[in-house]
Amino acid sequence: MRKLLNIIFLLILVSCVQDEDFSVPPLECNDPNLSQTISAEDLYKNSSSSAKLYENDDVIIGYVVSSDEGGNIYKNISFVDSDGNGFNMAVDKYDTYTFYEPGRKVYINLKNLYTQIDFGGLEIGELYNNTQIGRIPELLIEDYIKRSCEVIDEESLVHKISLADISDNYLFSLIEVDNVQFKDDEVGENFYSSSNELGGATNRYIVDDKGYEIIVRTSSFADFANNPLPDGSGKIRGILTRFNDDYQLFMRSESDISMSGDRSTENILGLDALKSRPEGEISDNVFVEGIVTLSPANGNITDRNIIMQDETGGIVVRFDENVGSQVNEGDILRIALNGANLGSFADVKQISEVTYNGEIGGERIVTKVSENATLPDPIKVSLEDIKSGDYQSVIVEIENVQFSTDDVNKDVSGTRIITDCDSKLSIFTRENASFANTKTPEGAGNIVGIASNYYADKQLILRNTDNFSNMNKERCAEPEPLFYENFEDISNTGQGVWINLDGWKNISASNGTEKWEARDFSNNSYASISAYQTGETNMTVWLITPEIDLNGSSDEILTFQSKDAWNNGDGLEVFISSNFSGNVSTASWTEIDAKLAEGTSTGFAQNFTDSGPIDLSSYSGKVRIAFKYTGGDPSLTTTYQIDEIKILGN
Repeated sequence: MRKLLNIIFLLILVSCVQDEDFSVPPLECNDPNLSQTISAEDLYKNSSSSAKLYENDDVIIGYVVSSDEGGNIYKNISFVDSDGNGFNMAVDKYDTYTFYEPGRKVYINLKNLYTQIDFGGLEIGELYNNTQIGRIPELLIEDYIKRSCEVIDEESLVHKISLADISDNYLFSLIEVDNVQFKDDEVGENFYSSSNELGGATNRYIVDDKGYEIIVRTSSFADFANNPLPDGSGKIRGILTRFNDDYQLFMRSESDISMSGDRSTENILGLDALKSRPEGEISDNVFVEGIVTLSPANGNITDRNIIMQDETGGIVVRFDENVGSQVNEGDILRIALNGANLGSFADVKQISEVTYNGEIGGERIVTKVSENATLPDPIKVSLEDIKSGDYQSVIVEIENVQFSTDDVNKDVSGTRIITDCDSKLSIFTRENASFANTKTPEGAGNIVGIASNYYADKQLILRNTDNFSNMNKERCAEPEPLFYENFEDISNTGQGVWINLDGWKNISASNGTEKWEARDFSNNSYASISAYQTGETNMTVWLITPEIDLNGSSDEILTFQSKDAWNNGDGLEVFISSNFSGNVSTASWTEIDAKLAEGTSTGFAQNFTDSGPIDLSSYSGKVRIAFKYTGGDPSLTTTYQIDEIKILGN
């Protein structure tokens, strides 16, 4: 209606000027020639999620990248600075494109405005409702946003990137993505639909050939709202925003889109794009294709699992049944995902409910495309890179590391620690691995494996002994563990010899006579306990470490080993406390999620079970670790052994 009134007004005006040419006079330009005193990046760093008054007399130079001419952007102007960093200003004015058109250079006076980080992007404006950024009143806009006479080509301002590159770094910037198309089920629809709208706009989705996708959001007021979506492929540009965790692209006009190319019908997702999808059952006809980088053949992954990788990332695949030697490293598999499940185990992304079919074609979910392909070259990373989680299920090579002093010349089986003497990382090897008994090297060097994690703890999975065969360089001097106990300093061991080490507490909470014993077998000492033939029907015994000071360290992890025997019920729990003062009943205890030995019903387990790395980084101050045994003769008499208790930190 407003546009119609403007047209009527213009017609009236024209009718009054019958004998003379009529034209709109150009806007006069007087460049203020101000100097920039702060960048968008520095302004971002000085802002927070709460609206914050800017009191310094600073100026930021920006270039307009948005436009409200097409009706899809409402009372907002987006800018980038000379470094391409975007920010946004809300203004209480229509038709800002007539004064602040794309490419226009402006000087922004920041004093007495407010800044805020909203959904990752930098907002500048007045204060609204005492809590958040609001619009600058129309009469004040030119006081804060001063127009330069310079206008540059927007081609020098646009970020031409892929969908995979989209991040908060580009918020409120002008971006362009190529080789994209609207999703199949949206072709034939209009940009806007009243039956599919939220907040006055409709979300449509574009997708690239790797399966990455992003929302294209169109307002009901856009002059192209009722136009059909293009049915081809090509490129699109617009202003990038974010709402919650979803990135959104706002076209400025229909000229921002050009999709006249042929559509892709392959429907093959990149693994990284797949992992970014919501977890749950996959119901569309899409595929993934990648090379197997770890198979059950060497025993370092279960018979139902593999790890596969493509050019975008990696993922664990869990089959409905054992695949054994049917799948080997170097096989290229194509997996039809319709009906499979995307989820996580121990915070590792995986595809599950997958049925294997070794023949090309067929109606089942997996087909083998080829065999004996060359594995991807490892990506060279640091320990800190691994801890970012960006390389999950990808082959990596970690440079200049060594096995921790306590893990040198030990079987690689279980959890071992590598370090660069500043940071640490867990390496996990199953006891079923063909190389589980290989000794860890004494020297330093590079190590290759597959980046993974066990819940919060990042770790590396080895593929073979070649992964660490060249670690023969000189070692660095690493710091001592925060705590370490292997019970080897106990000189007297045997039945009825209670653990009595400095600072340790060995407490029968059931007021019995039995406690944790010091035992020795095959030149290895450990703590042991059992209710067997004790005559104690209700037996609760705590073995508690000395105080361990976590102040002055970070990224602490706990590891230990356990072994069971004649198991007739679970009787071992592990706890942590920061306020134990001698009475177990008055202290606050938090149970630790550790992997414990279980299920050995006849005799002793052949090997100790590694606890896995346990993240203690959320704790500070002085803590104690407790091993609580609960049993009773003759009903619950499982024997447990504890050894190699270690806490490491940076």
